[in-house]
Amino acid sequence: MQQTGGHDRGAHTQRRLKALSVIRRGTELEGSRSTDAIRAGQNAYLRGDIGAGELLERIRRRYNAQ
Repeated sequence: MQQTGGHDRGAHTQRRLKALSVIRRGTELEGSRSTDAIRAGQNAYLRGDIGAGELLERIRRRYNAQ
C-alpha cells in the first residue's frame, strides 16, 4: 500500500469517492445533475489534485456564491 504522510492514500481516496457518490446521488434524487464543470472539479478532488476547500471555492466562484 502507498503511504503518504503516514496516511493510507487508498483509504483517503475511498473516503473522497464515498463523499462524492453521496453528493451526486442526492443531486440525482432531487431531479438534477451536476454540470460537467462541477464534475471536473469533483474529479480533481477525487484524484487528490485539489482539497475540499479548493473545490468549494471553485463552486462558489462559478455561482457567485458567498
